[in-house]
Amino acid sequence: MRQDQFIGGQLQYFIAEVESISDPEKLGRVQCRAVGWHTDNTNILKTEDLPWATVVLPTTSASYKGVGSTHELEVGSYVFGLFRDGTSAQDMLVLGSISTRTEETPDIPSLARLAPSYPNNKVHRTNAGHTVEYDNTVGSERIQITHKDNHIIRLTGSEIEFVHKSGTIIEILEDGTIKLDSINDTIQLFGNTSITGTLDVSGAQTNNSTLTVEGNQTNNGTLNVSGNITSGGSITDSDGDGGA
Repeated sequence: MRQDQFIGGQLQYFIAEVESISDPEKLGRVQCRAVGWHTDNTNILKTEDLPWATVVLPTTSASYKGVGSTHELEVGSYVFGLFRDGTSAQDMLVLGSISTRTEETPDIPSLARLAPSYPNNKVHRTNAGHTVEYDNTVGSERIQITHKDNHIIRLTGSEIEFVHKSGTIIEILEDGTIKLDSINDTIQLFGNTSITGTLDVSGAQTNNSTLTVEGNQTNNGTLNVSGNITSGGSITDSDGDGGA
C-alpha cells in the first residue's frame, strides 16, 4: 500500500519556519521550511521553491466564500502541521503556531505577561502594534482596544472611556453622565444641537447666530451674542453685567 494515501496511509508531521506569506493567489497560504524535510541551504532550496502550505483556521472562521477570517502568521513564525500526502511530503497543512522565544524575546505579547494580570489578560497584538485586551483579572475586568498611535477605547464594569492620543477624553460614567475633557479646552458642535434640560455655563459663551432658549438658562460667566436671542423661559444674568 502506498504511504501517501488518505486511507490507511502514514501521517507525517512537521515543525517548520515560515519564510513567505505573500501568496500570489491571495488564499492565505504560506511557504515554510520544514525541519528535517527541507535543507537549510537556501542555495539548494530557495524560498520561492518551497511548497505552498494551507493554514487551518479555528471553527470560529467559516472559511467559506469570503466569510471568515485570516491567519496572522509572520515570516519567522514557527508552525506545526502535517503532510496530507504522507511521505511524499508535498502537500503541507499548517495546524498551529508555536509560541516560545525568538532571539531571547518572548513570543507572546508583553501586555499579556504583566503582573498581576498574568495569565488572565488575553491579548491580541498585530505586527503594526494594534492591541485588543480581554482582561479577566478579578476586580479589574476590562476590554481595551489600543491603536498603535495610542488612541484607546476602554470598557470596564462601570465606565466606557474614549481617549485620543492628544489627551482629549470622553467618558460615560456608571450613572450615565457623559464627560468631555478637551485637551485644548475647545469643543465644536456643527449642525443642529438640541439640549433638553438645564444648561449651565460657568465660563464665557460666544454665539454668532440665533440662540433659542425654550427653558431657563443660567449664565455664570460672559455671554457674547452677535445674533438674536429668543427665549421661551427666563435668562438669568448672575454676574449683573446685562450679558455684556
